[in-house]
Amino acid sequence: MRIPRHWTKASYTGRNLEGKEVTFTAWGWSFNGPAAAADEARSRAQRIFDCIINGRQPSSYEYADRPLREEIVETMGDNGKDLAIITRNRYGALVLNTASVLFVDIDLPRIEPNGLLDAILLSVSGSRRRQRQMALQERTLESVRDWAQRNQDYCFRVYRTCAGLRLLFVDRQYDPCSDQVARILDELGSDPLYRTLTSKQECFRARLTPKPWRCRTPVPPHQYPWTSDQQERRYRAWEERYARAAQAYAVCELIECYGDTIADEQISAIVEKHDGLTCADRPMQLA
Repeated sequence: MRIPRHWTKASYTGRNLEGKEVTFTAWGWSFNGPAAAADEARSRAQRIFDCIINGRQPSSYEYADRPLREEIVETMGDNGKDLAIITRNRYGALVLNTASVLFVDIDLPRIEPNGLLDAILLSVSGSRRRQRQMALQERTLESVRDWAQRNQDYCFRVYRTCAGLRLLFVDRQYDPCSDQVARILDELGSDPLYRTLTSKQECFRARLTPKPWRCRTPVPPHQYPWTSDQQERRYRAWEERYARAAQAYAVCELIECYGDTIADEQISAIVEKHDGLTCADRPMQLA
């Protein structure tokens, strides 16, 4: 899993083609310590400077080509090996990152109106939109059922989410960079960005808490890592408000299981952690 524990920001100053001094700043990361993160930050800032000076786009700034800058909240391990890491993402939700337990999120298709009149009715009728969304969800679920029928050697759990379905595979552990995983994600219609991140970040991801705007909470005032104690205090105050609001919502609802055997204790621990944080023991709005 490419989830660095150390982040820092550094700058590089050089002269452009006109001889004027310009400065570029970049984030650097390390799995080993702050000093290594600072060295990486300075190196990245210089690479960005060199790219700009030579008229090239700094591809190292592409979203999927660098680790995600997220605070590590909790680590789950076994015999000194990380099984999963819970992080807080850029908009403040907790995310479960697993080394080898496969999650597949499938978004529902967009609601497409059937002509002008239907478009008008959808724009003014919440019940009509909900009915259309339920039909799309049932159609998506049927495609998962068809896939399961064609691939009966896989065991997985199916959850309903606010905007689609989530599958949690429990039959074996998977390599996120493997052709097998790429094929499964493709066949099930997983989001293309998630497919890219799975390979680049070398892990599987599942959101554990609601998106802030779905529980009527603003996004965080700052992004991790914070550059001052004041920023962190403001962030922690936001975090408390968000946690209180999130208690009124669930992220998932378990609806179906294919196969009733969980392959090993490590997968079982992930299932327990995931379900404990995402599923409610009573009907709740999904967010």
